[in-house]
Amino acid sequence: MSRIFVLGYFGYNTDQLDGQTVKTRDVYRLVKEQTQEDVDYYDTEDFQFRKLSLFKMFWEIMACKELIYLPAHNNLKIIFPIIFFLSKIFRCKIHYFVIGGWLREFLAHLPVHRYMLKHIAGIHVETKRLKKELEEYYQFKNVDVFPNFRFFDFVPNRNRSSKLKLVFMARVKKEKGLDWIFSLCKYIQTQRLDGKFSLTFYGPIANEDRKYFECNLKEYPFAEYKGVLQPDRIYETLSQYDLLLLPTHYYTEGLPGSVVDAYISGIPVIVTEWKHSHEFVDDGYSGYIIPFENGDQQLIEKVMLLESDRELLCKLKENTLIKRAEFAPPVIKWLS
Repeated sequence: MSRIFVLGYFGYNTDQLDGQTVKTRDVYRLVKEQTQEDVDYYDTEDFQFRKLSLFKMFWEIMACKELIYLPAHNNLKIIFPIIFFLSKIFRCKIHYFVIGGWLREFLAHLPVHRYMLKHIAGIHVETKRLKKELEEYYQFKNVDVFPNFRFFDFVPNRNRSSKLKLVFMARVKKEKGLDWIFSLCKYIQTQRLDGKFSLTFYGPIANEDRKYFECNLKEYPFAEYKGVLQPDRIYETLSQYDLLLLPTHYYTEGLPGSVVDAYISGIPVIVTEWKHSHEFVDDGYSGYIIPFENGDQQLIEKVMLLESDRELLCKLKENTLIKRAEFAPPVIKWLS
């Protein structure tokens, strides 16, 4: 049996690529690279295809010494109590790597879960604000900051274009700000600025928003959808654009992976002022932060500003190459 076991949503069965699966795979790789111990994993997506594989998961948990745990909401609520119970019987240390910034709100009405989480080896969160909240609201003493990160050695190759090339890369759904982006498209079209812009969408389309997205997309000839980017193509592809748009409506986002990918690729971002935004976007330096509520007009204004002031855009691009150093792979200090 493996001494270190990684439990999370890898998405290998369906080749699902989103913030959760990318972080889970990257943490697994980081652990493998930083220890000489045997490391194994279980992909929780297997639940959907092989119900009996659940027994393998529990067996691995009972046999390992260090469990690296990356759950989403349902897994934390339903499966974690069983995992915690097993960890106490079989003396397994749990290291919970939090994905996103929702944990404080999630635990508000779960006192038993709060008790259990207080008694695991470590809770590793993406943001300073979430660490402070868990300590102040629930008196947790086992929390540290382990930021979202990427493996990279990419150097952008700048290609100037007469158009301002906009890009969106995330799960394609309304809550990621599609409505504001289409408001921008409408403005561009109304002002007859079509020839000055291009807009490309990348990412898996949420089934519930597919009709909305496709109906709006076909209204704007300068906008297109190009599917899901494979991880080994992200930086090279994004570097061909000028600006990433992510006007997310998820207030409790942690650190969106697309923001990190944009920095590594050398392009600035425009984002809404979600809960943790100021920890990761330096307004006016690595991009712009617009109001979380009613910020669609400011989105338009900032895009128009960068279209008209290409020197400012170049400066922001230079700044992202400094900013990206903050998201290099960290050292996991407690690995033996």
